Formats: sequence, structure tokens, C-alpha cells
Amino acid sequence: MSDPNAPQDPARGPQQPPAYGAPQQPPVPPQQPVPPQQPPAYGAPGAPQYGAPAAPQYGQPYAPAPAQKSPILSILSLIGGIIGIVGSFFYFGGLFAIAAVVLGFIGRNKEPQAKGFWLTGIILGFVAIAIEIIWIIVLVAIIASVGSSINTY
Repeated sequence: MSDPNAPQDPARGPQQPPAYGAPQQPPVPPQQPVPPQQPPAYGAPGAPQYGAPAAPQYGQPYAPAPAQKSPILSILSLIGGIIGIVGSFFYFGGLFAIAAVVLGFIGRNKEPQAKGFWLTGIILGFVAIAIEIIWIIVLVAIIASVGSSINTY
């Protein structure tokens, strides 16, 4: 009589359990034939369509982040402030300084990510306006001094 709990193979008969310490092999499940699959017919709902986007697969990278707009107003404000500082010593920097301040404040509202550019443009613009005003006051004082000295003779 055989043990009812022992694994049996109909082709080999009852199997003996392996000896203690012997390597054990997992039982092999019986394999069933796989029916061949045919590709879906052209135009069928499951068939890939020409020009259709491929189905997403696992492991595909994410779509790239959208490109950010360049902070053109803030950069123009910075450039205007620099030209305003240099030009204020030659009496034409006032226009660039005013443009730098205006573009800086517009850039502050529209391009908050470019804080360094628009803030520097605003500061340089105000400094250039102050230098321009000081130069105008000095020029008027010099002209008044020269004019008063001419009338005394």
C-alpha cells in the first residue's frame, strides 16, 4: 500500500521523498499547448492604425517641461539702467533711465521669475535719474555763475 499524501506521477508511479539535506527541486507543472494567435485584421478595433499615437508603455520618460519665455522686458530694463548710468555723465542717460524704470515695473508684474533683472534695472534707472538731475543742477549753477560774472564788467 502506498502513502496517500506522497506525490505521484502516473508515468513513474509513487515517488519517494528526498533524503534529508538533499537539494529539492520544485515540481514541474504540466504544460498545455498555447494556441497560435493571429494578428487582428486590417481596420479591426484592436489593430494599430497608421498615424495613430502608440499606446503608452511602462518605463517611458515623461514629456519634457514646456520651455519658459525669456524675460525680455526685465533684460531690457537692466540694459536701459546700465546705459542710463553711463549716459547720465554725458547728458543723454535720462531717457534710458526712465525707460529702465518703466520696463522694470512692467517686468515686475509680467515676469516675476526674473526678479534679479527687473530689480537691478529699476535701481539703476533711479540712480541714473538722480545722477542726471545732479548734473543738470551743476550745469545750471555753472551757467548762472558765468552769466553773473559777465554782467559785472
